[in-house]
Amino acid sequence: MPVVKYSDMQLAEISMAGVSKASKANVIGGAEGWKDHTLRVFRLEPGGFTPRHQHDWEHINHVVKGRGRLRIGDQVHELSEKDFAFVPPNTEHQFENPYNEEFEFICIVPNKGAY
Repeated sequence: MPVVKYSDMQLAEISMAGVSKASKANVIGGAEGWKDHTLRVFRLEPGGFTPRHQHDWEHINHVVKGRGRLRIGDQVHELSEKDFAFVPPNTEHQFENPYNEEFEFICIVPNKGAY
């Protein structure tokens, strides 16, 4: 389906090493007709984080709500609603939420990276 209502989105808890208080939904991708990329939504609860990792594909990110931090290599960037970020391929990165509100962002990746 080419239209997904925000209220219908189903986020699932992420259970893997190096992750805490994080959930994710694959919203638009191959099943919806976008063969090359997947648009995902991540939500980090207060104190939540994604793993510190790297891979050979890029990320395009857009913050939907809240505030958080994005570590790219040795730099830490503060992010808030409506901000955009690009994570280059083969660069260590991590999203963190040290604040007392949910941090939610869109992440677009090539389908080889849509885990």
